[in-house]
Amino acid sequence: MPFTKNNTIYVMLLSAVLSIGHLQSQTYKGFSRQDRELIHKRWNIDNWDDGGELSRYTFLNMAEFWTHAVIKKKGKEHNLTEDFRPEISNFKTMSEKGSLSLQKYLITAPVDAMIIVHHNAIVLEAYPRMFPDEKHVYMSVTKIFVSTLIAILEDRKQLDASKYIDFYLPELKGTGWEQVSVIDILDMASGIDCLESVEGAYENPKNCIYQYEATLGFLKRTETTPSSTWDHIKALKSQKESGIVFEYSSVNTFVLAELIERITHKTLAQNIEQEIWQKMGAEADALMVQTKGIGIAHAGLSSTLRDLARFGTLFLPGQSAKDTSVISKTYLNKIQIEGRPEIYSQTWSPEIRSQQDAPSHNTYQWDMVMQDGDFYKEGFGGQGLYISPSRNLVIAFFGTADENGTTHELPSIARDLAKSGLFD
Repeated sequence: MPFTKNNTIYVMLLSAVLSIGHLQSQTYKGFSRQDRELIHKRWNIDNWDDGGELSRYTFLNMAEFWTHAVIKKKGKEHNLTEDFRPEISNFKTMSEKGSLSLQKYLITAPVDAMIIVHHNAIVLEAYPRMFPDEKHVYMSVTKIFVSTLIAILEDRKQLDASKYIDFYLPELKGTGWEQVSVIDILDMASGIDCLESVEGAYENPKNCIYQYEATLGFLKRTETTPSSTWDHIKALKSQKESGIVFEYSSVNTFVLAELIERITHKTLAQNIEQEIWQKMGAEADALMVQTKGIGIAHAGLSSTLRDLARFGTLFLPGQSAKDTSVISKTYLNKIQIEGRPEIYSQTWSPEIRSQQDAPSHNTYQWDMVMQDGDFYKEGFGGQGLYISPSRNLVIAFFGTADENGTTHELPSIARDLAKSGLFD
């Protein structure tokens, strides 16, 4: 989605004393035993992601509600130095709340945590609504771990993204996926009739995407829910030729994860652990929702915020993480240069396309790539990872929508920060 401002003002009564640099709310005490008991009494499969404190608790404690695979760290963590800069905390944000310092904005908006890493140094770190060692779910930010694994397989010549998906997964012949290339699936241009943009996509059981999440246990099963996610995927139809237009759908990520597992003979969680997590020098184990042996490829990863930032540093010049073999220059070029603006631009109105800072394209599951080469991935409820290789900059954040479903505006604020001159 483009960097737009929310139309609803979110007002949250929260008082906190914050110090410049490492911003930890002095009033945040976590959830009491009584809080936890009440949340578990109220929690159900229909309300867990509706917003508010019940959702925030769920986002921070996914393993209490679904089975998980553990993605283990290995060896010494990659050290992120600390060089907190007051001018970043004091940066004036422009949002529906008016002009506020970034420090003040993080208190008043529904932000759980934010971190900014510049040249391998943490220059801002804030935890207004979670503790630094807690693991927060990524939601759709999970998708870029799947696409990164695809890029690794490409680098090893184990996969050719120009080939049709049914070349690798022959059971998809005769389905809507036949003669859809891997790169079209990576770029959310598969043409499959299972869109998240339809009205009531996740509320109406008649919608394809609802049934997709129901097969995975993220929504309530109905009488028409297929017995397995793979059966659901194979039954999907094509609505248009692939490679024509960007149309967001999480079923694309599921197919990519199946492709990874088929080639490597390892689970998605094992691939993330061995190819990314243990090589980047993570500080803690991560978790992947895994139901009936299937990893929730589109939304199931959880970790600390610093480890999400460490992943982001893999895309920076010099790749400062422990092992520099994860992100190749070839993959970075594919993201920044080799995207297809022609399939992306059809999604946006002429007014948005004509804006000076309009995004150039999407690719490899990244939501948008900007004209200056910065790229970004967003996750439901307020998760995000913004990377600016030219500025050696990573901005990552977690959030939870409020009871009205309103999220923060950090995607647009991150872009403003990157262009502010503070990191040039």
